[in-house]
Amino acid sequence: MTAIKLLGFPRSGTSLLQRLLATHPEIYAPPETYLFSGCARMMRESSGEGPDLGMLTGLQFSGFDEADILDRIRRFAFSFLEEAAEKAGKPTWAEKSAFDIFDLSEIEELLAGHCKFVCVVRHPLDVISSMKELTDQMGQNVPEMRPWMAVHDNFYLAWAAAWRDLTTGLLAMKARLGDDAILCRYEDLVTAPKETLTQITRLAGVADYIGTAQPNTTQIGLGDWKVFETTEVSQKSVSRWRRSLPRSSAKAAIEIVSPLMADLGYEVPRVSAPANRAQRIRQYKIAKALTISAVNKTDTA
Repeated sequence: MTAIKLLGFPRSGTSLLQRLLATHPEIYAPPETYLFSGCARMMRESSGEGPDLGMLTGLQFSGFDEADILDRIRRFAFSFLEEAAEKAGKPTWAEKSAFDIFDLSEIEELLAGHCKFVCVVRHPLDVISSMKELTDQMGQNVPEMRPWMAVHDNFYLAWAAAWRDLTTGLLAMKARLGDDAILCRYEDLVTAPKETLTQITRLAGVADYIGTAQPNTTQIGLGDWKVFETTEVSQKSVSRWRRSLPRSSAKAAIEIVSPLMADLGYEVPRVSAPANRAQRIRQYKIAKALTISAVNKTDTA
């Protein structure tokens, strides 16, 4: 059975891609399973003065080879997806879970050579804008972001730094995997869905879509709440950052992400923002005056 792993920074379009793949007659693409983040936690170990502390080291003292341990973990995870795919009558499965990229090194160690990878990227400022929406919806930042939040007291800059670091790791993994991995840009998926999906179906070795794919709207499970309501592929979220990101934070974020943006073919935007305290005070006064004026007009209408 062919296996496909979808990976990307949260809010990069992996949920939309999963919903599109779920409509293919040969691909089983379930809602988020968190199988592989669970496997990553089993594999993760802490280091000290002596041997590492964790399952892999502990079982080796009991006579189990590391390759055998990883094979058993992999077969454990695959068994669920293969069984579900067989019940659905499909010869291929494609799995994504929102925060798997935070476990990238363990997932590569476990899956490299045993499945195909689709690496999804999106304009980082749109990702940051969408991360703000996600945290507002959740009422908290995602726990996986703590290392970056410890460095940056500004949420926008923490998301920018995390996107840069994890996307850099994703691209490095793709380079190591060679023909077993492809890069998929969110913008290409929504502007040319048929051509983008064709790259994935050919990677998986299944038939191309007939006609234009639309998201599966019947699934119930874990995943992006917005995609559950999405009935068609739309470009309306492209460049959403221009409508929602504060100028100063956008400008500071660009300084963090711009080199990688250019490598991925994104134009690096020029954003004007107040450069000093006096300009920020002036901008604040103007904005407040406009707000007060608008309120007064509403009250007198």
